[in-house]
Amino acid sequence: MESLQLFLLGLQIVIAVLLILLVLVQKTGSDSLGGIGGGSGGMNAAVSARSSANFLSKLTMFLAAGFMLNCLILAVISSKVNSSDNLEIDKILKKQEQPINK
Repeated sequence: MESLQLFLLGLQIVIAVLLILLVLVQKTGSDSLGGIGGGSGGMNAAVSARSSANFLSKLTMFLAAGFMLNCLILAVISSKVNSSDNLEIDKILKKQEQPINK
């Protein structure tokens, strides 16, 4: 269970970085990073600006949905691990509270 949790946490970090980059690359006006790579001959040279904007928007929405779903899965896994740890702690505390018979 712990290895799955570590994998999902690493995936969460990758998705977060990709989301940040996608939001920065999307063209929303003159103050965006969409012109990286040489302006009109840069990233949008092979496809039209409109189709790439649609692709980037869809990819951003897909990654955002994946990010939220991954958050929920990590929360469920974390709560199960914490509840099992709490049960073990409660057992140890009950053993220590029992009076010692002489």
